[in-house]
Amino acid sequence: MEININIKNMGKKGRRIQPVPFEYEKIPSTAEELIEETVKIMVNNFINRQKWSEEGHVPDPLTEERIKSMAEIGKVAFGYVYNDKKPDMKKAVDTALLAYEDGMVRLFINGEEVEFKKEGTSVSLGEGDEVTFVRLAMLAGRIW
Repeated sequence: MEININIKNMGKKGRRIQPVPFEYEKIPSTAEELIEETVKIMVNNFINRQKWSEEGHVPDPLTEERIKSMAEIGKVAFGYVYNDKKPDMKKAVDTALLAYEDGMVRLFINGEEVEFKKEGTSVSLGEGDEVTFVRLAMLAGRIW
């Protein structure tokens, strides 16, 4: 099943959210399963990029447009992963689920917020639905 995950495009100009298609092996029936499957997809993509870098693949040359886009973000890179430490899938999933349970991450499906429930939050997803994860950042500071 293909679901579109809205991902923020970084940069000074044109900060916008773009849907990126994700292919799910199984259809998630709860918010927790959706988070778990999404984290697994992202971790597997990272591991594949690590393998690609380790195997010595030569990246495509950067276009002028891509260099400008990366310069706006503040980092021009070829896509290599220099960190050889393998991610822990279970720890990544547990961290994401804890952030959702603690309210640090909000989940929206087709623009509607999915509220967290202790007994498991059921979700209904269809082909091509849009999912947005919003990570809330706590600001530190003093009032006085």
